[in-house]
Amino acid sequence: MRSVQGTSSGPGAPQYYFRGNDLNTADNKSLIKKILYVVVTLLPMAIYMVIYMPTFFWVESLEPAEGFHIIHTAIDDLIPVVEVFIIPYALWLPYLVIGMIAIAIRSRKLSRKTSYMLMAGMTLFIIISLAYPNALELRAHIPDRENIFMDLIKYLHSIDTPTDVLPSLHVYDAIVVAAGLHLTFKDKKVLLVLSDILTVLIVLSTMFIKQHSIIDVISAFVIFIPVFIIICFVINPVGKETKSK
Repeated sequence: MRSVQGTSSGPGAPQYYFRGNDLNTADNKSLIKKILYVVVTLLPMAIYMVIYMPTFFWVESLEPAEGFHIIHTAIDDLIPVVEVFIIPYALWLPYLVIGMIAIAIRSRKLSRKTSYMLMAGMTLFIIISLAYPNALELRAHIPDRENIFMDLIKYLHSIDTPTDVLPSLHVYDAIVVAAGLHLTFKDKKVLLVLSDILTVLIVLSTMFIKQHSIIDVISAFVIFIPVFIIICFVINPVGKETKSK
């Protein structure tokens, strides 16, 4: 291999040296290791999703003989449609994916705990949907306004059935990832503030675009609290460390 000297633009400028592709090779190996680490860390969640998604679509296809229980409160009627909230609603999946990868990079233990919380909530969702088939009728009150955000909401409603909405997985998954980020990145205050703001917007969006009743939102928090306590502070309690060794 040969050494290469960087050019300088003036006296006193620093000189840079590297040998062949050594630096690139080292960087590539480090990147591959990090990717493999994240993949292995998130493997249980990936395996669960392979089982969960077909189960979810099967439950969605069911037509209960006694019909659906309609989820509705007077408060729902007071919540207006604010179409711009389709934006945070759509950011839900990127938030989950990026958040889970960030947690996995920092701590395998906390990543697994966050995954277990997601799995627990989604499993309970399937059980509730089978035991108590439920649906919404809120979409009948969508105003007839013409703009890109309303078009997106109407498209969403056309592909997403208003059934099996209790609890709101949009809400549950978002607060689980937010909690995982808080456990993992205690030293990143700005990151946590931004995460919390986005989580609040996601929660509100489910009601402002008539995807969920306030009951669905509250039930997500009701399920989250005991799941969070049991997984994070009863079973193999989370310590003060935030980084795997």
